[in-house]
Amino acid sequence: MNLISRLKSRALRWSFPFPFPCRHAEYSILASLDDDFGRPNGRLLDISLQAIQRARQADLSWLSARMASPPYYPEIWPGEHYKLLAGLVAAQQPRRVVEVGTAQGWSALAMQGSLPPGGELITFDIAPWTDFGNTALRASDFESGNLRQMLGDLSDKAFFSQCAELLSGSDLLFVDAPKDGVFEPAFLERLSTIRLPPNALVVFDDVRVRNMLKIWREIKRPKLDLTSFGHWTGTGLVDWNG
Repeated sequence: MNLISRLKSRALRWSFPFPFPCRHAEYSILASLDDDFGRPNGRLLDISLQAIQRARQADLSWLSARMASPPYYPEIWPGEHYKLLAGLVAAQQPRRVVEVGTAQGWSALAMQGSLPPGGELITFDIAPWTDFGNTALRASDFESGNLRQMLGDLSDKAFFSQCAELLSGSDLLFVDAPKDGVFEPAFLERLSTIRLPPNALVVFDDVRVRNMLKIWREIKRPKLDLTSFGHWTGTGLVDWNG
């Protein structure tokens, strides 16, 4: 978050203080859905119900065990999205998953554990996973070959072009990028120029955070807000070719 964004956030919190104490809070907006051009279709409802059932059965205690101290996010569900991500992979059985935003690696590991035989997960970031001091990733996680990291900015036209063929084979994309109001619109614009597999799903994190509200609203493809079963800051699911 840049200086101007931090100042705006502080001014908003001073003007409209939160009405109750909590560890972390964000401002959002309630908006009508009847005039939203991106309405959920039957496939999104079906795959979501299957993913929720799979999420109920997901055991991510092994992932929490890699954390030094609580809160153990992978086991907080609903509220965090790790079990839902594992459930989506288990329900869809994608041959290729692409994650945008490796960070500490929790999401990548949660999804890797549900990959079908022969499936792969490619996670993108601008920094190597070893640069994160509290990473959950280990070198052994990459030894099987079904998980790898690529470094680069997918909002950059030249880098996106280099990765276009790889991205076009992605059955499931999980976008957990900076939410800075710049990356996501550029990435969506580039993504719309390539052809994804017929049943491709795109998952967006933090769709209820202020910087993501307009971006999520303007997606005119079939979409479904799964926040109640995902991340408290918003989880959105898009049927890309629906």
